Amino acid sequence: MDTIREMIGPEVEHAKVFFRNALMQTMDITAEELQPLIDVAQLVSCKKGQVIINQGEASQYIYFICKGVIRVYFYLNDKLIIERFEKEGGIFGGNYAYLTMKPGTYIYEAVENMEMLRIKYTDLQKVVKQYDKIDDLYRHNLETYYNNHAMTMYVFKSLSSAERYDQFVRQYGDITNRVSLKDIANYLGMTPETLSRVRAVYNKNQRKGK
Repeated sequence: MDTIREMIGPEVEHAKVFFRNALMQTMDITAEELQPLIDVAQLVSCKKGQVIINQGEASQYIYFICKGVIRVYFYLNDKLIIERFEKEGGIFGGNYAYLTMKPGTYIYEAVENMEMLRIKYTDLQKVVKQYDKIDDLYRHNLETYYNNHAMTMYVFKSLSSAERYDQFVRQYGDITNRVSLKDIANYLGMTPETLSRVRAVYNKNQRKGK
């Protein structure tokens, strides 16, 4: 049975540098101001296909992806529905489920072998309460995530199939070659056959430089 395993060695410091640099790009904060948060992060890994957070769980951790891709999905009337993907630089963790202690709605599953930094919510809350700058960072990133998520959901409903795929490529980049066609079609709300036609036209236009 696959599990999430702690990692040791030089990869830990490399991952923390990546995490620090990513956070410093989101707002005006120094490496020194971030250090209390970096100190409580633990590098872990898991294999492709591993469920990192299951439906019904209140996750004890928040995760930052260093390597790999996850899919986030739920079931509606026994139908699997993909809500989003996350790749390198992405943060996830079922914050609402932990804070309310209610069962989580989503399943977070590794699409590739993963390396992630994780922080216990209890440690995160201690750091947020103790350091004003990290509190500002935490609130800023939460607000940014929910605003972007709401806008994505709103915009997607008004776009054509071709426009939805174009938006997907702009948002996720190389993930188009790392996630199955079936999963991308599910996320975009179209059949795999429709997606194949849309991709063929898109790739043709890209070769023409449109």
